Amino acid sequence: MRKTKNALSGRLSDMDLRLLRVFREVVRAGGLAPAEVALNIGRSTISVHLSDLEARLGMQLCLRSRGRADFKLTPEGEGLYRAILELDGHLAAFKSQVNAIQSQLTGTLRLVMPDDLLEIPRLDLPGTIGRLRNRAPQLQLELQLAAPQELELEILANRADVGINPLHSRRPGLEYQPLFHHQSVLYCGANHPCANTDRLSEELLTQQTLAAPSHAVFSGAAHLYRLFPNRSTANHMAARLAMILSGCYIGFLPEYLARRYVEAGKLIPLLAEHFHYRILNAVTYKKSAAEHPALRLFLEALVINASPCR
Repeated sequence: MRKTKNALSGRLSDMDLRLLRVFREVVRAGGLAPAEVALNIGRSTISVHLSDLEARLGMQLCLRSRGRADFKLTPEGEGLYRAILELDGHLAAFKSQVNAIQSQLTGTLRLVMPDDLLEIPRLDLPGTIGRLRNRAPQLQLELQLAAPQELELEILANRADVGINPLHSRRPGLEYQPLFHHQSVLYCGANHPCANTDRLSEELLTQQTLAAPSHAVFSGAAHLYRLFPNRSTANHMAARLAMILSGCYIGFLPEYLARRYVEAGKLIPLLAEHFHYRILNAVTYKKSAAEHPALRLFLEALVINASPCR
């Protein structure tokens, strides 16, 4: 096979790196057939990749057959394999240097979260904090709790760096990265008059006083809130939960927050087939801070659990 000078004189493409990885795994496995498992591709595809690499480099890399015993590297193939191992070493050193840079991150990352954060099954904030601390032990954390509209204002006013909250609206200057949805349902306390009504009508229900958020509600739920002319407000979820548990109010709560109270008989869902809505939760930060190292590290460390089976 005629050799081509400076076969890799241009920039290495993603395909070049993929072909080199295939060659490396074939050599490690000792043949095409044994490499099928490691690469999770068929032998014929592996053979095509090796042929493409040889054409790209202008050299024969191996003598191959269907089995393991007859697989043998050419001198050029041996030289390329040594070069790949050296490249792997450089990449490992690069990763170590990046990890070292992360571990030297200093300063403060200010987090702002909803007041029911430990009740949210999809969000593992303790796990996130642990990963963040392990990767950047010198980075200090400040954690505050806020209602959704307060959370966004804290970020816009540079009093917080990043938050997670239900996405009620999109404010200019903020970036929203979707995470997961949750369902909210209408509830009353066990001693509320609606809890003991055999045939509850929508008309009777909408005459009750609603424990409502003091901020603007999610647009997809606004039509439901408009059905209730009698309202009292609270700016935090925990406060609305207390109002509903008192038996004096009804109100919408996330199913994850209400679940244990429903199981204990302290909350009763009300016409849930009609009075419910679904809302998106998102991680929120200023667009101008998107490339800040501490923020990027937080996004990498963020632990979101799989959706629980229902």
